[in-house]
Amino acid sequence: MNKNKRKEIIIIGVLILLMIVIIVGTSYAAFRYGGIGSTENSITSGAITMKYTETSNGITLNGALPTTDKTGTVRLTPGEYFDFNISSTITGNTNINYEISAKKEDGNTIDGKYIKLYLTKVNSDGTEEALMVPEVYSEETSANTYTGRPENEMSLYTSSMNSSENNNYRLRMYVDESYNPQGDGGGLTFTVKINVYGKAGDKYVPLTTQKILEDNELQEEKENMFNYASNGNYYDASTRNTLNNPEYVTNGLYSTEDEDGISYYYRGAVDNNNVQFGEYASNYYVYDSGVYYYQSLESCENANAENVGNCTQVKLASAGDKMYWRIVRVNGDGSLRLIYNGTSVNPDNSDLSNSFAVGISPYNLEFNDPKYSGYTYDNGTDSFIKKEVDTWYKNALGNTSYDSKVIGGRFCSDSSGYKPASEYGFSGMDGINVFASYDRLGQANNNYAKPNSPTLKCPSTSESYGGSYRLKVGLITADELVLAGENYSVAGNDYLSDSNLIYWTMTPSQFISSNFPWYGGYVMYNFSMSNVTYIRPVINVTTDNGFTSGDGTASNPYVIE
Repeated sequence: MNKNKRKEIIIIGVLILLMIVIIVGTSYAAFRYGGIGSTENSITSGAITMKYTETSNGITLNGALPTTDKTGTVRLTPGEYFDFNISSTITGNTNINYEISAKKEDGNTIDGKYIKLYLTKVNSDGTEEALMVPEVYSEETSANTYTGRPENEMSLYTSSMNSSENNNYRLRMYVDESYNPQGDGGGLTFTVKINVYGKAGDKYVPLTTQKILEDNELQEEKENMFNYASNGNYYDASTRNTLNNPEYVTNGLYSTEDEDGISYYYRGAVDNNNVQFGEYASNYYVYDSGVYYYQSLESCENANAENVGNCTQVKLASAGDKMYWRIVRVNGDGSLRLIYNGTSVNPDNSDLSNSFAVGISPYNLEFNDPKYSGYTYDNGTDSFIKKEVDTWYKNALGNTSYDSKVIGGRFCSDSSGYKPASEYGFSGMDGINVFASYDRLGQANNNYAKPNSPTLKCPSTSESYGGSYRLKVGLITADELVLAGENYSVAGNDYLSDSNLIYWTMTPSQFISSNFPWYGGYVMYNFSMSNVTYIRPVINVTTDNGFTSGDGTASNPYVIE
């Protein structure tokens, strides 16, 4: 083989997973999902081997009702999941781009829109890492030339390897709760084949990432840079005043590591990270209670008994209004992390419809226990803010063609390190418990006994609330605010700041008699979760086609179609 010739497909491993959905009578669904395994190996050189194997367990569910994501994504009894393994032996500098995908078989008699697939990676300690959000069966219309996946298959997960690895994966598939078996006649089937493709070559770098790196000179982080806002402001705890150090004015594109590789983040008063993506398909309304603006009449009335009969419909956006975003960072997996910026490039934030927000709500309706600071709590119960964010996404983007560009990205509600503030070395905070994020990001209140140290790697937590998620939509983290140029208790001038509005993060900060999550805006601080605070959704977008136009400036924003 010519060593200069690009190596082509290394291996296509096929796991044939059969799912037979049988509707019994008119009251419940029973289905079997079994594994018919085969493994095909193709080696392009003695330096590279990639192998796929399946375990002996198949999936067999009898008398199972259509189920919720909360239930379907955690099933662990025998017959309710399917495990398989991807391993590689690599020497030298070779990289393998690979992809796990699903392909429905012929003869299915139940629509794939009622069948959900969910893939996780099983770690050595038995814990699972979500690799996707639960998604109904939906095929890609174009092939992936980097991995070898053909068109008309559903992509479940894409990654790369440049060293020898041994990874275990777990697949679950279930009937979505939206399916109603009443009167369907029974005997319905749905069969998928799980394919794994791989190619040797340079690690895939999206065209969007290439464009951003071309348009920005990469800056170097300064020592102790995160003790300062990007305009050089910092809080002096001894005098309780805001001071300024002009040597720490920092603007531009920087890099750090996240859980998927190198992440490139924007910091400071930049104006070349504007994106137009999506538009409102119809008039969009929120519900005004006199204080808050909710995403539905139901949530408005459920939030407070006094709201019943007193929620007024207010138009947030008109049909055809385009959605504008700011790029927070390029994720390590190449996707773009975007934060909502309203229906214009430069909203004046004079009222909700002219702002960078989609609503105003409390973080949670209960706040007398630390668990209510989690984006979810009690091992999966959604917080009020999560319900609001999810409702906006479902109604504004989830039912449009733009949804296919939004991936199940990583989000973090860091509930780790919960303990008395004194144990972190903070004085004058008797009776106050704080989370690890306060120690990481609130050192201004400790006279910078150690530097602030934001992270894009979600710390592990043993709590039943918060943690690491794969979501279609979420909120920004307090760590991302600090990276962007905000800092504790001082006014900044970064691209996320505004002199009028503050907005929620998904990062717990402290607990006294109620919870105080972090917020961002004209100043970074922490607020009681019952306070009047705005909602700015965050999504992760990927596209193989790059930006269709624009240079990221307010006058000519990047466009993703």
